[in-house]
Amino acid sequence: MKRNTRNLGTPRTSQRLVRTALRAWDTDRGWKAIQQLHLRASPALLRGVRALCASRSWRRRALGLYVASQLQQRGRTEGLSAPAYALEATQALLLAGLEDAHAEVVRAAVSGLGHRPHADALASLVEFAGHADSAMRWDVAVALGHYHGPTAIDALVRLAVDADHEVREWATFGLGTQQTVDTPQVREVLWHNLGDADEDVRGEALVGLAVRRDPRVVDQLLAQLGPDCLVYQLEAAEQLASPLLLPALHALADGLHDSKRKGYWFGCLQSAIEACSEVR
Repeated sequence: MKRNTRNLGTPRTSQRLVRTALRAWDTDRGWKAIQQLHLRASPALLRGVRALCASRSWRRRALGLYVASQLQQRGRTEGLSAPAYALEATQALLLAGLEDAHAEVVRAAVSGLGHRPHADALASLVEFAGHADSAMRWDVAVALGHYHGPTAIDALVRLAVDADHEVREWATFGLGTQQTVDTPQVREVLWHNLGDADEDVRGEALVGLAVRRDPRVVDQLLAQLGPDCLVYQLEAAEQLASPLLLPALHALADGLHDSKRKGYWFGCLQSAIEACSEVR
């Protein structure tokens, strides 16, 4: 028997997962290895993460931060999020990563500080919101959804009209759904993004306005609730919960073939009908 034959069902060691993540950098295989490391939190792994973050290799430093950002305590309860492992220690590593000389390490730190927010990171995140690299601005847009206060809101407002559609999408999601602030400024940028060229940006803006019960959304939804509508429209209808939408929703449901009366989209349609049927 060949000595390099291995049992594919045998869990790999943390060291092998680290090697896989480095060799398969920025691929699905590499990210899956990182995800497995997240679930192996221990003092030994934390020491290994610290060693990675102190490496001369930017890729090792970035890997250390990606692992640190989502280390989870073991023994998760079914249906509940696992508590963060070594929160203060990993936040310290992420904050230090913001000062790294390599942009990819900084991106890893920015991403991690979205998972493990820290007030001391906000000023740097706002600064990076104006970075020349759209990938960095995207990471900032994702992270800022987990920060609150006028400074974070102002940065998200700017990113919601970014030149890059993926940045606009995440910033619009952050403003519309992750944040609860309801100001004329927020509504203005959400309304502006209803006319965006990208359908995901438009969808996130629609949901954000519906969450805020903006009455202008009723006419928007009446025009969009049809056989080709997306989950965005159905989620917006559920959030708005207006009986004015019931005829359009019922017509949509009545026109469906039996084969389409299942799945996530149909569940969202049912939820919208139930919400709009409630007496308020």
